[in-house]
Amino acid sequence: MRLREDLAFARQGLELLDRKKDSLMVRIYSLSSKAERLRCRMNASLEGAYGHFRRTLAAHGRLACERVSLGNEAGVTVQVQEKSFMGVSLPVVRIVVAPLMPPYGFLETGLSMDALAASLRHSLAIVAELAEVEIGLFRLVMEMRKTIKRINALENILIPLYEGTVKHMEESLEEKERESVFQLKRRRNRREEEGDEGL
Repeated sequence: MRLREDLAFARQGLELLDRKKDSLMVRIYSLSSKAERLRCRMNASLEGAYGHFRRTLAAHGRLACERVSLGNEAGVTVQVQEKSFMGVSLPVVRIVVAPLMPPYGFLETGLSMDALAASLRHSLAIVAELAEVEIGLFRLVMEMRKTIKRINALENILIPLYEGTVKHMEESLEEKERESVFQLKRRRNRREEEGDEGL
């Protein structure tokens, strides 16, 4: 009876793991398509920033760009929280970018440096969102692998083992029951024979 209960429990666990696998697949698919879109946006944004950087280098020279970069503070705050999905801890990244206040003066700077700073700040939000999605995607894929291993272990090892054990025990009990019925009949027949002989 206990083995039958364990077998029923293992089958319920297999059903729950199948549901979890399906939910993880849906979430992985949605995050992977979102990651693809974010990568395209990030690449476009960074291409624009590199274009501004090339123009800034051409207009002001390398030395002026290095001096400006030394005094430049990002003014960026990154907050990372976690949320749970099917037992998987997924990051939630929030990035707060302070308004652009260039720390450099007007000497040896120009509009291209301001455009570069603005485009880099804009790219930071996209990079943070992409990092959130990619890390979440990685964790979900790892959880999917664990879930598939558990499903395979239940389907191919544990449940067949329990089924075989239960079947063997049922056959043994049936054999013992047939034996005891046979012995009871034989005893009854002996009693009847002894009773007939006594008369």
